[in-house]
Amino acid sequence: MAFMLLRFILQPAWVRFTVWAVFLAAWWVLFTSLQSGYELESAVLSAIVFGAAVGGYLTVTTQSIHRAALIAVSGLNQSERSEAINAVLRGPAPADPDVRASAARLGRAYLRNKSADQLRRTQIWSWITVGALVAAGVTGAVVFREDQLSFVVLVVLAAVLLPLSVINARRIQRNVARLAAAPV
Repeated sequence: MAFMLLRFILQPAWVRFTVWAVFLAAWWVLFTSLQSGYELESAVLSAIVFGAAVGGYLTVTTQSIHRAALIAVSGLNQSERSEAINAVLRGPAPADPDVRASAARLGRAYLRNKSADQLRRTQIWSWITVGALVAAGVTGAVVFREDQLSFVVLVVLAAVLLPLSVINARRIQRNVARLAAAPV
């Protein structure tokens, strides 16, 4: 997932907005179709509005990462760019010092130039968010018996996706530290 996200952040704003909007609208329709009072027309209209609004928000808020990532890989050809992305995500430092330096900059941009302490605090907040979403999902499933399935889906998504993102961020953080410490 991080492989796609890292390549995705390098795309122009209109591509990122379109992909976010379509992806979020599809999830909105899927999620609302699990509810008992489902109406197709209202679900599609609300999905379009939701997808466009949240897609626009995500596009705007990731613009600084986009610019930093583009600067990090500027001057690299396509194969060098792929090598830098692989170094950030999977490991071994590239032999070429320019690619290695670009990979380190790209990794720092992806991590939003946060220090180890800031990343640790972010991870703690991620775990708190997981706990809150699971608690809200269980509470919703108990209180709203007719719409139990949508709350179960929320709990499963929170319990799976957020911990995976924390694990992924830790791996990228380790790889960026290795890239920075690699001999020139």
